[in-house]
Amino acid sequence: MSNEAPFKEDDPAKAGGEGWLVNEQQQKVVQFKPDEPTAHGQWVILRTFHWRPPDYPIPQTRRRMLRHNAIEAWNTMKKTGWRPCHPPVR
Repeated sequence: MSNEAPFKEDDPAKAGGEGWLVNEQQQKVVQFKPDEPTAHGQWVILRTFHWRPPDYPIPQTRRRMLRHNAIEAWNTMKKTGWRPCHPPVR
């Protein structure tokens, strides 16, 4: 199976907490990646890309949020049609 489509058989989230979501209708993928913790809490970086396979993903936005907010965003996105996927080929 190519990296262009999400895998349904396995969990694409990495042990370190990194994960990707894809929304084929919006032609976007989002990367959730843990950032260095600070005295204020644990942080996650969200990077959004425009993506039309087989083209390379095009970076659009980058933001940093607290881990509990990122988990909430992940769950909300999954409920609204986003699906876990493996990182796109870059």
